Amino acid sequence: MTTHTSTITNTTKHNSNNNNNNNNNPQRLKRIELVITPGKSLGPFRLGSSLWDTIQLLRDRPQFFPTVELKYSQKDPLRHDFIISLPSNGIHLRYDGSLQRLKSIECFDPSKVKLVYQNGDVSSSRTIPTFLLIYKSFGPTYPGEFDAAKSIYTLKYPGLAFTFPIPLRFQTLYQSSSDLPMEFPDGTTPIASRVYLYTGSTHWQQATVPSLSKVIAEHNASISTKYGKLGRRELETIIAKPTKGATLYFPTQVSSNETTDSAREPVKTTSNTVQITLHLSTAQDILADLGKPSRIFYKEEDKMKIHSTANDLTALEKQDTKGDRSKASGSNNGSRAVSAEEEDKDPFTVHPTDYFFNYFHLGIDILIDGGLHVCKKIVLHGNIPGHYDFQRYKRCPFQIVFSKKDVKQANGKENSNNVLVDVESDTDDNDPVPVHIVTAEMKAATMQKRIPWKSNDVSNANEQKPVILTRGSSEQNPFGSTHLTGYDEGIVMEVTKNGYVPTIVLY
Repeated sequence: MTTHTSTITNTTKHNSNNNNNNNNNPQRLKRIELVITPGKSLGPFRLGSSLWDTIQLLRDRPQFFPTVELKYSQKDPLRHDFIISLPSNGIHLRYDGSLQRLKSIECFDPSKVKLVYQNGDVSSSRTIPTFLLIYKSFGPTYPGEFDAAKSIYTLKYPGLAFTFPIPLRFQTLYQSSSDLPMEFPDGTTPIASRVYLYTGSTHWQQATVPSLSKVIAEHNASISTKYGKLGRRELETIIAKPTKGATLYFPTQVSSNETTDSAREPVKTTSNTVQITLHLSTAQDILADLGKPSRIFYKEEDKMKIHSTANDLTALEKQDTKGDRSKASGSNNGSRAVSAEEEDKDPFTVHPTDYFFNYFHLGIDILIDGGLHVCKKIVLHGNIPGHYDFQRYKRCPFQIVFSKKDVKQANGKENSNNVLVDVESDTDDNDPVPVHIVTAEMKAATMQKRIPWKSNDVSNANEQKPVILTRGSSEQNPFGSTHLTGYDEGIVMEVTKNGYVPTIVLY
């Protein structure tokens, strides 16, 4: 696995106003105090919280977290875990690659932080996290596990684990014994080298993401309260239908102890949903349902209109119907000349400015028609690392549902000259996702196989090549360009070089 590491150094932000005389007196790093809540959180880091929220938190507190390193797989970023490393604080945060949510916390150097449990110090400048102290602080538990190969003893509590290096000369004492290493024969006691917090498993290595409950959702949103709506600041999933719209599902109270697979297949309830219908939902409806957007962006120009014609609409951008009528009226040879003043008053020549509602915390944009003030397009963001918009939007957990009838017809045509397949089956033996559904975890090639239409892509004979999208120079965008491919039926996809889809537009 090829791993890419991005480093964010925040110290320069706070030292930029210092003069040269202060360069010899660097500010001492403040030791942060982290409260241990087994199976839930370590200080401000809560299991189940999103990668987007965590990085926002770290950016807002550079005096406590001067260096932040993000590690991920360049080739398959959604199939491998993300790791946020805080070397100055001795902390690793591990996130599920596809969900981008925190599943385990590792404090690999307790001496760099102050650990507190129930108002008592576990590790600090004056407290050493010895085995005796931890056993006294957290109470009795079952015998731990001894790894003879690494000479490490692991003491476990529900949602919490401590590791203790055992000197080689004392290994034989714990290889076949259930005794706790309270104290070595020489009178010394083991000192904790690492602390792990996790949920959903007895081993932190198999930790999974907890279900997205309302408690977790509100905790994630508590960092930024200037936008959004209470109870609707964290998405559980979005079910979208091309040309129709999307239904947003927000988390409700936890109804069971499900913590793992339920995060990938959320239980949807109709008690906390929002329906956005293309060309029908008004701006007022959206504001009432979702609250204030993170930003409102006015679309001053349409750079994709050059690829459109009045008679041949491509999937990249549909020609504005008002513009079509204006062009048609101007082509009448028998019509009189129109003055500039009359043209300004002509409703067919005046184009109101469309505008976006940017909901960064939901991972979506909603384009509003400037004249009718209804939803014109919905943009879904995947927050793919290596993309220009990475960390601008939270990952949107979308699913796009197509007509089963269209999918079966497409599969029937595709396999008419090949081996017969059961097009009546909703699922593939190797993929539990129904064949008529596209998810945010899929690559573009997989999506295109499931979409029952012909795309405007180079992969189709006699079709146009995909449009290349470049955002600035290599210095502004070191990750390079992407390409756009779309369908006349109402979908445009942006595809990165590794085949993932960071952006989908529904219209």
